[in-house]
Amino acid sequence: MKKLLTMLTPLTLMGLAGVTPAQAAIVAGWNQFTTDGASYPKAADTVGTNITSTGLNTAGIRHLSSQFVGFNFALGGFGTASDGSTGSWNTGSTVNTNQYVEFAVQPGAGFQVDFTNLQLNAKHDDTQLDLVLRSSVDGFTNNLGTQVNLTTSFNTYSFDLSSLAPQTGPVQFRLYGLNADSSTVFFFGENSTNVAGGGFVALNGDITPTPTVSTPEPSGIVSLIAVGALGAASLRRRG
Repeated sequence: MKKLLTMLTPLTLMGLAGVTPAQAAIVAGWNQFTTDGASYPKAADTVGTNITSTGLNTAGIRHLSSQFVGFNFALGGFGTASDGSTGSWNTGSTVNTNQYVEFAVQPGAGFQVDFTNLQLNAKHDDTQLDLVLRSSVDGFTNNLGTQVNLTTSFNTYSFDLSSLAPQTGPVQFRLYGLNADSSTVFFFGENSTNVAGGGFVALNGDITPTPTVSTPEPSGIVSLIAVGALGAASLRRRG
């Protein structure tokens, strides 16, 4: 009897709270592409179930040609690219909010995303380029996870998103560069099996129906309390 009550109690509580067990999944992932001349915002190549909108965009950074640098997803340098983009990476130690790479996602109606992390497989070609990640949840004010210090070798970095509450509406994540060693530093992104979905960047998390909490009728609560009390009394008598 005690074992049966132990099994029923969490199931009963889950039913009362309307809890749906979460399943980890990729929310959106982008494969490397030629930045110079691409159409923006670029939709994700891998999209999670019940995600209705995605888009990768940039602001204030030059889109490099793969013919020039030898890599598909490449940003930075100086001058004006053939698609009209301009802008070198930020050499200052504070964020320039006018220069970023953005990843936007939106869950479908009736669903929410509990983000876990953003994965990025990237490198730079010079001495220093650091990255921080922020989101629209707080108006791009605070860093998410820790600052990343890129190297001249490709590595997969992970930004921790667990501090965010589950989101039911559109969310934009923005990577900001800082501490670039010069105005000519290049940023490269490349596909990796270490990134969920096999691309160069991925947003991961749990996609679940928006919880609905139903309040039982008072008589129902009383009945549940009574059943629990009887069960406890029975266990004491048998003990």
